[in-house]
Amino acid sequence: MSKLSEEDRKPYQNVFLQECEMICVLIKEIIRALAEIELANKGELTMTEQMETLMQDIYINRVPGSWVKLSFQTTRALGSWLDNIKQRLEQLNAWKEDPSKEPYITFINRLYNPQSFLTAVK
Repeated sequence: MSKLSEEDRKPYQNVFLQECEMICVLIKEIIRALAEIELANKGELTMTEQMETLMQDIYINRVPGSWVKLSFQTTRALGSWLDNIKQRLEQLNAWKEDPSKEPYITFINRLYNPQSFLTAVK
């Protein structure tokens, strides 16, 4: 956001800023949940039911419910879902290098809200 001036913020840039905000919230939740599980496994935190459910979901390759709430719509298994997040981050990282310019290629299937992107293109 610091690389964008007010006059550089066009609909296209707003779409990508929103995408960045949404994926940041998801990643922070993933990091928080995994850090809690790590502390519980070390014995520094009491294992809760939510932590046990999260560990069980990870074990059976299912995206945990607390992550699904903050995620894009998907029916993928956990491994594929994580690969997709990596691809989404790569797309956003390529854009953030020079956010005032529009990338030559945008994979709309890697956006939380593809309709907002299509509206911005109009």
